[in-house]
Amino acid sequence: MRTFIERIEIYPEKREDGCWIKKIIFNFPVPVNGEDVKELPLEFQPTVETVCLLSKDY
Repeated sequence: MRTFIERIEIYPEKREDGCWIKKIIFNFPVPVNGEDVKELPLEFQPTVETVCLLSKDY
């Protein structure tokens, strides 16, 4: 993870909306909505979280 992410800024206190990550700063540009960005602010953007299980059947 340290190779990809320079730092993650978090809020110092709990927020009513449940968002605790303020922004993510990457070590290199990443594509977001057709644009290459190095900083991803999450303060005013709704996000969708996904959890998935990866397994391999033999």
